[in-house]
Amino acid sequence: MNNKGSVLILLVIVIALVIVLGLSVLNSAVNYYAIKKFNTDSKESFYMAETGLNEAYVMTCDLINESIEESLQMADDYLLVNPHSQAEAENIFVVNYMIHIRANIGDRIKTGENPFIEIRNEDLIFVDDILSVMLKASYMHENNVSKVTGAEFVISVPGYNEVSSGTYDVRNYIKLQNWNS
Repeated sequence: MNNKGSVLILLVIVIALVIVLGLSVLNSAVNYYAIKKFNTDSKESFYMAETGLNEAYVMTCDLINESIEESLQMADDYLLVNPHSQAEAENIFVVNYMIHIRANIGDRIKTGENPFIEIRNEDLIFVDDILSVMLKASYMHENNVSKVTGAEFVISVPGYNEVSSGTYDVRNYIKLQNWNS
């Protein structure tokens, strides 16, 4: 019997199997890397969208503080002219606070950049001295991975006596609700 070429054929088959097995492992590793990269980009996008909501919170706190100061100044100016009209000064404070918040909140919170923040409710109206602002934050990662989250900011009207004494914390007048992801 002539077996001279059978070892060579067996060797070629073994090398082919090793190459196929190696390519299979390499393909699995590349797929695993792609999945891991997508998950990392997805988490980063989510956290960046949440960062947008956090920035909106800070901007809203600044707006509340600005509204308090401006409205308090208007009420104090009224009291200088009408010192016996405390109730009317309180009303002036409340009305001007609500007007200032409603007039400026859209410009303060909305962004046209990444993360993109938008106000979802069309009518921003104080009901029982409470303004509910529905926000949506989205972030588009450079690898086209997008995440969206949202929250509701509930803004309340502070008491005139509390803010006129100067002992107030802006964070008491904004609550976060319905944080979703």
